[in-house]
Amino acid sequence: MQHRAGFGQWLRALRDTRGLTQEELAEASGSSVRTIREMERGRVRTPQRRTVALLADALGLAGADRERFVGLARAGHRPQPDPGVVAAAPVLPSELPAAVPNLVGREAELTVLARLTTGVTDGSATTASVVVLHGPPGTGKSSLAVAAGHRLGTAFTDGQLFLDLHGTAPTDTVRADGARVDTGRVDTGRVDTGRTGGAFAGIVDPAEALAGLLRSLGVPEEAIPGQPEQRGRLFRTLTRDRRLLIVVDDAADEAQVRPLLPAGRHCLTLVTSRRPLTGLTGAVRVPVGLLAPDAAWRLLASITGEDRLAADPTGTAELVELCGRLPLAIRVAGNRLASRPGWPVAQLVAQLADPRRRLTALTAGDLDVRATFDVSYRRLGATIAGVFRRASLVPGAEFDAGLLAAVTHVDVESAAAAAEELVDAGLLLPRGDRYAFHGLTRIYARERLALEE
Repeated sequence: MQHRAGFGQWLRALRDTRGLTQEELAEASGSSVRTIREMERGRVRTPQRRTVALLADALGLAGADRERFVGLARAGHRPQPDPGVVAAAPVLPSELPAAVPNLVGREAELTVLARLTTGVTDGSATTASVVVLHGPPGTGKSSLAVAAGHRLGTAFTDGQLFLDLHGTAPTDTVRADGARVDTGRVDTGRVDTGRTGGAFAGIVDPAEALAGLLRSLGVPEEAIPGQPEQRGRLFRTLTRDRRLLIVVDDAADEAQVRPLLPAGRHCLTLVTSRRPLTGLTGAVRVPVGLLAPDAAWRLLASITGEDRLAADPTGTAELVELCGRLPLAIRVAGNRLASRPGWPVAQLVAQLADPRRRLTALTAGDLDVRATFDVSYRRLGATIAGVFRRASLVPGAEFDAGLLAAVTHVDVESAAAAAEELVDAGLLLPRGDRYAFHGLTRIYARERLALEE
């Protein structure tokens, strides 16, 4: 994009975010309406310094934002190409990662998302434009969001944007200037691995995320405001009349998501998070849980081949249950079988049968089930982490707050509050007024109990 177009684009965006008409800005700055109109269209090659300074005053610019504004205007003094050629045609953003080829068992969730998409694109006033896909670690929320984006994205004619907020990274936070701040974590003696085993990139600051969104929408680097609030206003201005699908992956909390929500009624934002983000007003929440037994079988078969499973249906059913019908665990098991074509299903079943070895066996390349539990556990406060560990001592499949209080040595009210926090973190499953462990999280809790207590 040429400098003149960048200055004019930013001038118009700043005027819009302040709710000013061209006439009002002209009156406040002592300029003519025609001058402002021509500058916004990129037709003024060399704006006068005094005019630029008065515009900056009228727009309330100061500090780095004022310097950037003035500097962008001065760029117009440099030799330019043909004035009739203002900018190249903008690239339509299409940022979704590749979809997993074997998403199964999520037909109900996809139906809900398709209905919401129709409501947003046709402008139905009763349809929410923010959807939170939430659930325990390893249930495939990101895969579902990306797959849904590919299926539904054609309805959003202005493109699809994608952001990974790294909300489950406990190691550090990325500030707006790109620097990282250590936030501390529980030392487990293990090498940090992300949701798919890679090194943590750090929790992304909303201001940095906004800068990335503005770049995707064609805003030149020098035109991105320095202040987070102004970035948000510019983002909402640019998305007001567009039809965009925005996938915000792995959000830590509401505060990280709220500044990234567009204002346009034809934009749909899909957010994935382990927590339901109940503080986001008006959002639709779609829980993403464990797979049904038949869906778990189909997922495993899509990786290993149907014939291999059909040769040992009893062993396959046992393998699915040992994986807790957790999509990540089933993918790991399937990948291990696929990489060992000579193994019968019973051989992997034998490895997983011992609870003390199960989480270690459920590792394949950079897929690691234990690591997904680690990142949720490390974000717990000390008291709630202690309740989680000791809850693994409760006998039976389900328990209430009273039994949890007896085992963890806290009062019933505190036990109930801790259990609800663990449900939000995806480490306990709600069962009416009772609670239950997912089979693999109970094993993980017992590991933590043995290591720390």
